[in-house]
Amino acid sequence: MAGLDPATLLVVWEQGRHGHALHQALTLLSAATPAGVPVSGWDLASRDALLATVLAGYTGWTVWGCSSCTGCGLSLDVPVDLGAVARAPLRAPGERLTTTVGGVDLPFRLPTTEDLLLLPATDPAAARRALVARCTGLDEIEVSDELADAVETAMELAAPTGAVEFAVSCPGCTATTAAALDVPALLWAEVERRALALLRDVHTLATVYGWTQADVLALSPTRRAAYLELIGSAGLTG
Repeated sequence: MAGLDPATLLVVWEQGRHGHALHQALTLLSAATPAGVPVSGWDLASRDALLATVLAGYTGWTVWGCSSCTGCGLSLDVPVDLGAVARAPLRAPGERLTTTVGGVDLPFRLPTTEDLLLLPATDPAAARRALVARCTGLDEIEVSDELADAVETAMELAAPTGAVEFAVSCPGCTATTAAALDVPALLWAEVERRALALLRDVHTLATVYGWTQADVLALSPTRRAAYLELIGSAGLTG
């Protein structure tokens, strides 16, 4: 298992660095999706399963997230088992499922990143109705609280890793904080850190040896590190 290759990582970072978090998620998903498979339509659990596998290529199967205590503001570290996320089944984009509401079968699909991008940002109740309407094909006016509850429950049963929350106890004030798992954000932070490190390596090696970016990126991490160590021991600077 491996993360993104160096050249792809830099392209992903460049495309997404100034974008909204959801656009960054789509950029990452595009890079992680198997060749020939369309990106559009992946549900959130399938998306996160793909991205968790990429992230584990960098960090291993346990990664540490961070949240702030709602009681005192202390920064809390949260261990995340990426394997549990990556094991979620990959559903075909747009796959139709069925639940029963009021004795009537109601087809629905699981929500996608594209759905989230189109939701109203300022009204949670309206966003909920809009999401259920988009996933069932109903008009928003037809989405009652009972129907929304039934569809959301069916979604959670079909894709339990689509919206994961941790209850984290604060060692300082003992308050419990609910922390949502955001796999794309964790992967983006890793991509950004590694992209900036790669650019520093390219700058140093290009300055000292006159190599191109492609030359530097073609080196294995071990060989690149060895050249950088030689530069440091010789007192050369990039």
